[in-house]
Amino acid sequence: MANVTYFECSDKVIPSALLLLPLLELCQQQGVDTSKVLNGSKLAYYDLLKSDINISFDQLAICCHNSINVLPYNDFSFQIGQQFFNHYNSEIKTAIVNARNLTHVFKLLKCFNNEFFPFCKFSEFKSEQQRHFVIDVGIKHCSERVERFFYETLISIVCHFIDWRFPQLDITIQLPFRAPKHLEYYHTFIKHTVIFDKPLLLISINSAQLDLPAKDSSTILRRQAFYKLTKKQKLNSLLTVLAQHIACKPNTTLDTAAAHLSMSPATLKRKLQAHNTNFKYEKDQILKNVTLFHLMQTTASNQTICEKLAINDLTNFRRLLKRLTGKTPNQLRLAK
Repeated sequence: MANVTYFECSDKVIPSALLLLPLLELCQQQGVDTSKVLNGSKLAYYDLLKSDINISFDQLAICCHNSINVLPYNDFSFQIGQQFFNHYNSEIKTAIVNARNLTHVFKLLKCFNNEFFPFCKFSEFKSEQQRHFVIDVGIKHCSERVERFFYETLISIVCHFIDWRFPQLDITIQLPFRAPKHLEYYHTFIKHTVIFDKPLLLISINSAQLDLPAKDSSTILRRQAFYKLTKKQKLNSLLTVLAQHIACKPNTTLDTAAAHLSMSPATLKRKLQAHNTNFKYEKDQILKNVTLFHLMQTTASNQTICEKLAINDLTNFRRLLKRLTGKTPNQLRLAK
């Protein structure tokens, strides 16, 4: 069995300053009592002020849910994203801000996203002229409104960073939900192309722009931060570790995945249930993301996609796709 380390939704490994303290500060600015935000989380406001304590994702999700219900406006996810690099000065932020170019940024995120924004996980894909990133749930499946909060915060972070460090660069964002009632906030905070009602949450960047140099980056600060990051224990979420395993071995089963994680199938099943999911759903999501990307963003043939999914029969591929999406390969290609 492999010695794989991971954290779960109840583990207190998330710095409170990463999202919770900015969220509380924003609530105070809006005249909202912080006790209403912290209600049910077993967190005390004055304890949070005394030191940078770690919290669990479950505690953060409760606070996010409360904030959605008590804040008078729907733009707080975008505001937090805009201010993300001004709060909680961490090694990963220092490394990213001083990265040479976007290629370097993506390498850092691939290694240390658990330090940067563990609430979402991403898969990297390439097409002929673009680099793409499929974004998905990173730690635990929550209500649609809470998940959208994390997605919108991440989108705001990405767009603010691009506008700040690479102002000449354009990106395209596809979102897997309909345009919300608060659409004006997208126009206010996001200056890039946003397309709603797509099958994937996809961020796309022209490959030719990846090596454009960042302005005023510091090699010394970047190397210092990177050195400190390499000395930390690399700890990803259970869902991220499982997704990485499935992506490498698409034909894996509950039993083989459990063995990879050094636990029994029953234990893995129970742990996934605590994260509001199951093995079949997580595996289907990985296969669905790979299939939809290649059908709708590239010219890959059915046979090529079958090979990527470790499927040796085109009929089985069509059946899988029909089960996952309700559509045939040709229907999805026409929906580009």
